[in-house]
Amino acid sequence: MIATLRYEFRMQIRKRSVWIVPALTLVLFVLIGGSLLRDLFDPAERPPEAKTAVVGLAVQVHALLSIGFGCLLADRLVRDDRLRVAPILDATPASRAARLVGKYLGAGTATAVPIAAAYFGFAIAYAINSGSFPAVLWALATFGVVFVPGLLFVAAFALTLPLVMPAPLFRVLFVGYWLWGNVVPPDLMPTLSRTLFNPLGGYPLAGLLGFHGIDGAEVWAGPIPGAALNVLRPEPTPLLAWLSIALLLALAAAALAGGHWVRFSERTRS
Repeated sequence: MIATLRYEFRMQIRKRSVWIVPALTLVLFVLIGGSLLRDLFDPAERPPEAKTAVVGLAVQVHALLSIGFGCLLADRLVRDDRLRVAPILDATPASRAARLVGKYLGAGTATAVPIAAAYFGFAIAYAINSGSFPAVLWALATFGVVFVPGLLFVAAFALTLPLVMPAPLFRVLFVGYWLWGNVVPPDLMPTLSRTLFNPLGGYPLAGLLGFHGIDGAEVWAGPIPGAALNVLRPEPTPLLAWLSIALLLALAAAALAGGHWVRFSERTRS
């Protein structure tokens, strides 16, 4: 597993698209999120708390860059079959499960490096500009409870679902899911937005970080009057925040187990 992780990380981190896609998305972020960046770096407009500033930044970066993250990982597992190296790898002493986990962690970590670099780059720049160096600590905490579970969730499905559908189709469906399940307001149509299963981390944002938007009036988790699926939106608490993280990780593990079973079944039939 460790050898696969290291190999996959080195191979993925060198891909130009892993850096180009987030870079282009950041250009879009600067263009459409200019007001947020001005608020962060303008002494007259920036939020009064460093925590509010860096957590609000995390929501924006996570929502935008995770789309490219999922799309970039969609061909990592099926690539072995396409290049016809999977039978050779299966003949080695390493188990299929260990290689799958290594590929998942190695490729996923490499693809997340530009996201981490962008987020911490903005956070450090904010800390220097504002003189509020605890902002870096809040950024570390936010990355751990918001970014990491969400990216692990996305990476698991991005690797395994292309085993049962073409990778281009997965990318189209994933972008649609991301917008529907994270951006669409729950009172507009049935959606997983702001539920315990939200990979944007609504419950950790509200239950662990106490974040309610830059202006303090936004709702990231909990029931919405008149919305469907409110049974999945209990009032946020720290315990439910950890439950939301655990559910995302459990779903990621289930996706990997399903992908392993699909690959094993295919090898058995062949």
